[in-house]
Amino acid sequence: MNGNQSANVKTGVSRRNLVLNGIVILLCVGLCIQIVTFIREASDYLKAPEIDEAVLMQEISLQNYERLVENVYRNEALGVAAEGDMEQMNAAAYYYEAAMLYHAHKKAGNARQAEENYVRMQAYEAQLGEYAFVKEEIWEFLGMEPENIK
Repeated sequence: MNGNQSANVKTGVSRRNLVLNGIVILLCVGLCIQIVTFIREASDYLKAPEIDEAVLMQEISLQNYERLVENVYRNEALGVAAEGDMEQMNAAAYYYEAAMLYHAHKKAGNARQAEENYVRMQAYEAQLGEYAFVKEEIWEFLGMEPENIK
């Protein structure tokens, strides 16, 4: 009788181990599937399409400068060559970024950083071309007074 009980106990333990091993294997398979799905989605995100001039122009007309900066940097990361109007729209995005930083540093009392960003603003202002009108729009958008600049 002792031998039968020992066999039953061993069978119960081995069944339990088998079930636990099966659960572990299923969890590992599920984890692998999730990893593959994550990698596939991440690679799709990195293959974002380039932003064309029409979208950049729309961002400028809607005064959505944060999105303009984001799209310009996306194009840079994708290696899109900026020519003609696109160069001027990129300059508008960089001008906004420099003006925003200038305004923030000036309000915070960081004179050196404000001066550096003012120099950047002037450099990008020279590149604005036919988009020079955005300079005043950006000042208004940021709540900057033209007489207080510099």
